[in-house]
Order: sequence, then C-alpha cells, then structure tokens
Amino acid sequence: MTPSQAIGYALNQTSAITAIVGTRIFAGNRISAGSTGTIILPAINYFDLPGGIRKNGIESVTYSINCRAKDKATADQLSRLVVDLFHGTASTGIYGTMNNFNVARASLRNLQGGIFEASFQITEQVYNCSVDIQFVYESSTIS
Repeated sequence: MTPSQAIGYALNQTSAITAIVGTRIFAGNRISAGSTGTIILPAINYFDLPGGIRKNGIESVTYSINCRAKDKATADQLSRLVVDLFHGTASTGIYGTMNNFNVARASLRNLQGGIFEASFQITEQVYNCSVDIQFVYESSTIS
C-alpha cells in the first residue's frame, strides 16, 4: 500500500465523511467537470505536494485534501471532518497500522478557508476548503 492509498483508505473508512460524499473520494488533481461542465458534488480529491523528505529510512510527504461542495457550509463541514480524522500537531496525530500500512504520524499542517472556485469549465458554483496534512512513514512500509 502507498501513502496515497492509505489516505484514501482512511477517508473511505470514516462514515461521517462518506455520509456526505458517498464514494466521490479521488486521488489526483482537481476533479474533472466532464463534457457537460457538471461536477457531482460534494466530493474530495487529494494529492501529494512537492517537497517530500526521505532520510534515514523515514519519509515525510505533505498531502492536500480538497473538500468541494456547492455551498460553503458543506465544504467547511467536510474539511472539519478531515481535520478531525488527521488531527494533531508536529508530535501527535493518528499513528499505528491502517490496513497493513504502518503510519508513524499523520497530522494537520494547514487548514485553508473556503475558496470560491470560478472556472469557464464549470457551469455551477464550487467551494473548496483545502486541508494539508503531513504523512510520515517508514520507507520500507510501501508495498
């Protein structure tokens, strides 16, 4: 399992999150509007940010988790649930084994406020509340 898969697993195993987004949790860049210009919301997408560190068998990567909805209140609610899932600071946060993936630490790095996204490719309003988390694990954990 990769770090990206472990994050997806954690998000999909959180019933408060899936009650809102269903199965619309995606790894990778921004959710595509498709040919109709419509995105089915609410949804979450996540991806790793540049600047990961690998030293002495330990890797540390920052992921951006983007909570999108048609209204700011739902986007905010989703981001709070993500913060609750990956809570903590530099020395705390979730840790242990997630579906055979050993996590040294996953903790909150940054919580952005709700941002209205305007795009010529999207025919509806979209709010995005982004949460950045730091994910630390042993290099040997990746399968």
